[in-house]
Amino acid sequence: MNLLSRWSMGFALSLFVVGNVAANDSVASLGAGGIVIGKTDVIAMEQEDLFVSADKIRVSYVFRNTSDKAVETRVAFPVPEFPENPDMDLGLDTHSTNPMGFAVKVEGKTKKFETEVKKKEGNVKITHHWMQTFPANQTLKVTHEYKPAIGGEAMLWFQEEERANKIKRYCIEPDLVRWIDKNNVPDKGKIVSPRYIDYILTTGANWKGPIGKFRLTVQKNNSNEKLSVCGTGWKKRDAKTFVLEKTNFTPAQDLAVMLLSSYTFDQ
Repeated sequence: MNLLSRWSMGFALSLFVVGNVAANDSVASLGAGGIVIGKTDVIAMEQEDLFVSADKIRVSYVFRNTSDKAVETRVAFPVPEFPENPDMDLGLDTHSTNPMGFAVKVEGKTKKFETEVKKKEGNVKITHHWMQTFPANQTLKVTHEYKPAIGGEAMLWFQEEERANKIKRYCIEPDLVRWIDKNNVPDKGKIVSPRYIDYILTTGANWKGPIGKFRLTVQKNNSNEKLSVCGTGWKKRDAKTFVLEKTNFTPAQDLAVMLLSSYTFDQ
């Protein structure tokens, strides 16, 4: 695993970002985040437990209403904007009103939500939303999950300016750079194929104060994949799973994960 200290990791409640991949046969990743409300000075996030993999993103929150009055507000999950007729495979059912399979539970019970769909100039913007009451001086547990739209390339584009950009964005350490150079040689029948997962973390300022306890788990699909992501303090749970924990944590930067697989082929 390749991790550097260049990233002061942020957290998850946000609008959207589209992570474009600059190569042929590429797929764009859609950087969704977590649930969104208007800025509040009374609702704090005591805990956030974020799980990220290529197949699923799951977020569990513990909120606390620090005031003496119940707060009722609209909560939203904005899906990253995408083309109405995409010319690439986004890994989503783009004709569905729930393309990421978003689901939410409050205190362990399934929460119904409404969906707003807006189409403009060939793009689709979907927002799931619901009214939520945060009881006075009490905690509230909210969990949601969805399938991320994964970016990728048939072969890693790792030359010149793009090389420098990827090293910086994913904090690729020198050992992994050497591994890429050794295994990404098409003329010798060897390629490295990347997948990218983006997650918007930086709108945590909407909530009161820092996150009390924050845990991020990133899981590879198999132990042979290489993982590169910025951050400090990671712990290896097993051959596929890595965990980062912070206390009194204030978001600063979005999450960008790169997963690498190597392949050989007959020339």
